[in-house]
Amino acid sequence: MANKFKIGAWVGGSGLHPQPTEENLNAFQELQGRRIDLLSLFALFDINRWDWVEIFAEIARKNGSTLVVTWMPSGYSARKLVEGDADPYIRHFARDIKAYGREVWLRPLHEANGDWYDWGVGKAGAGNTDENVAEAFRHIVNIFREEGVTNVKWVWTTNSSNVGENTTFTGTYPGDDYVDYISIDGYNWGTIKCWSRWKTFSEVFRKSYNALAGIDKPIFIAETSCTESGGNKAEWIADMFKVLPEEFPKIFGLMWFSQSKSFEADWALDTSPAAVDAWKAGISSQSG
Repeated sequence: MANKFKIGAWVGGSGLHPQPTEENLNAFQELQGRRIDLLSLFALFDINRWDWVEIFAEIARKNGSTLVVTWMPSGYSARKLVEGDADPYIRHFARDIKAYGREVWLRPLHEANGDWYDWGVGKAGAGNTDENVAEAFRHIVNIFREEGVTNVKWVWTTNSSNVGENTTFTGTYPGDDYVDYISIDGYNWGTIKCWSRWKTFSEVFRKSYNALAGIDKPIFIAETSCTESGGNKAEWIADMFKVLPEEFPKIFGLMWFSQSKSFEADWALDTSPAAVDAWKAGISSQSG
């Protein structure tokens, strides 16, 4: 891993189902004043085959960036994945990405220590456990290995907090042989929800980072953002870049989720000029 700190983003733009088009990518890069290293994409099992993903892989490649695909097996519990219900789709995807030949990062089964996804250990009645989620991850990787795929980097992801019964930070870890990078997702929801409060970057990520730092794998933040509700977003961003090298030395990159959602929060970077300025100053400080 190069020493340069990686800056990435979900650059979805406006609309209900935005995508990281070339237009959206360029707009974000113009906003921050530099190229991004990691381009985020969300893809759904069965719905999004490789030919759809490849469009964005090529946008990333032409930009000199790496595509990071959050690969979501919606509709599948961990048990169904282990039993092979999604194998035809996975195998087809593996063969196509092998033919593509260029490096892509895949992060399947992300945030399994929560209760909101079909594969989440905390999802009531889904039958997911630490053990079968880890086995499902290995099952997916093994299919790619059977197909001789060598251009994929595997990312195992935990949420920054455990939500739901029997959830842990490390329980679903599939083993060092199946993971290239670890990523963490976490947001400062501020006071936007009845259950939330303003949290600093350290408060959001400290517990999960401490739990994962002992694993001998590089770590990056695959999703983060901050609302304007309940505090100062610009100050939050400035503090984030200050504490990253001091308190989170194993983290080699950060990806901002730049899309405000009316039903969630104002996650976009450009909710205020001050937030953009803080981000620009922060990424400049990390580039050295």
